[in-house]
Amino acid sequence: MTGQRKVSAVMTTDVVSVPLGAPFKTVAGLLEERGVGGAPVVDGHGRVAGVVSRGDLLEREVGHRSFGPRARRVRRKAEGVLAADLMSSPAVTIGPDEDVVRAARLRESHRVHRLPVVDAEGALAGVVSRADLLRVFLRPDEDIREEVCDEVLAKEMYVDPRSLYVAVQDGIVSLSGTVERYGMISLVEALVRRVDGVVEVRGHLKVELDDRDIHPDEPVAAAGSAGGRRTAPDPRC
Repeated sequence: MTGQRKVSAVMTTDVVSVPLGAPFKTVAGLLEERGVGGAPVVDGHGRVAGVVSRGDLLEREVGHRSFGPRARRVRRKAEGVLAADLMSSPAVTIGPDEDVVRAARLRESHRVHRLPVVDAEGALAGVVSRADLLRVFLRPDEDIREEVCDEVLAKEMYVDPRSLYVAVQDGIVSLSGTVERYGMISLVEALVRRVDGVVEVRGHLKVELDDRDIHPDEPVAAAGSAGGRRTAPDPRC
């Protein structure tokens, strides 16, 4: 199963970066030329030292008379002439092999517009933005359905995909049919939620055996009528 899509699959690799020693006008010119709201600041070895944004540059346009650590940082930016003074540091970064869900949560929790993507040595590998993360949910419904059937049901759960009904519309996965045990329902739904592009899972699964209250030394019987196994509705995987 592919699981969550990696950051490396959605990140932008053609990234403008700014050297620590870049002057104010150079930074402003690069952001304007590339049409971006911010850029990673890198040291001489390409390692990310911080991020500089248009907001950082505009600090000099605002008067700051407050006190305290934050006020000192703001005044430093307002008076800065080099990227090293203007940037926000340390940068909130993520690795290329992390999943996009963690990237989205990290971006949201730190309230940043973009995350520099760094390798094991901290060198810049790309940038992942809010738009990049949203790309995951543009995956075609048929691709999602195929992965649910082939990867989740067949390979992960060892369930014959043809025994269940799987429909996907606008990223919403509907599941119905019969599985062997009650405990399988939550596991199937959890694995389906991990598939790239899934917005919601609507489960309508039934069971042959309700094993919630069964003790190891008790005999078990299949749930439902004595007529045998239920037939799952079509279409099937």
